[in-house]
Amino acid sequence: MKRLLASLLLASSLTTACTPAMAAPSKPVAGAMPMVVDRAMVRAKLAERRKIMIERFLAYREARNYPWNFNSGLQPQHIWFDDMGNLCAAATLISGDWGRASTMKVGEKHRGIVLAKVTKGEIAAWMLTSGLTHAEIVAIQVPPMGIDEIMRPREIERLYAMYTDVERQLRGLNDENLDLATDALMKRPDLARMLVSGGLPGPGKFKVKEPIVDPVDPSMPVQPPTEAAPAPEPAPAPEPAA
Repeated sequence: MKRLLASLLLASSLTTACTPAMAAPSKPVAGAMPMVVDRAMVRAKLAERRKIMIERFLAYREARNYPWNFNSGLQPQHIWFDDMGNLCAAATLISGDWGRASTMKVGEKHRGIVLAKVTKGEIAAWMLTSGLTHAEIVAIQVPPMGIDEIMRPREIERLYAMYTDVERQLRGLNDENLDLATDALMKRPDLARMLVSGGLPGPGKFKVKEPIVDPVDPSMPVQPPTEAAPAPEPAPAPEPAA
């Protein structure tokens, strides 16, 4: 009997020893690489953005409200916006996403912004997600010449003709430049993921709260509604005379 019990105990110990231990559930590794964005998805989103940018550009061209640059003489010189608030073509494209006030703040301290020299910051991030190449945006930012009232109509026609040439370039090299824009954005996977997720880089330090305007007369600002003051409590009734 003792030998039988000893045999059973030995068999039990051998079975336990040979049974593999249960593996602990794996935990996510800290700092794991984010999901890679598919290039085809990025290109499709940029194609949508490019279509919007071209529509904004053509609307700007047809409106003919181009900025006046009184101080440059006959030498063309970039100006982000003029004293009357007319934005340049490139600034107009940005204002469609950032709003007019935030876009104007970009040139608040320096109106002679040259986008050909902009390679970092909020505007550079916006350009990468615009669907246009950096070179195309530079071509859109045509510098006006300094003019007087008499020369104004001629300068408008000159700019209109140049914008028409830019439109031909945008349409003629659409697929090639869309590929270049995609290549550039793929080098910034953070911005590519943002665009695919439906987001856009914002104005950052240039952010300005847009004023509320009257829909009938946009020139008239509307004051935000204020809470009505609570009605005064009624005076207590006089106590009856004794």
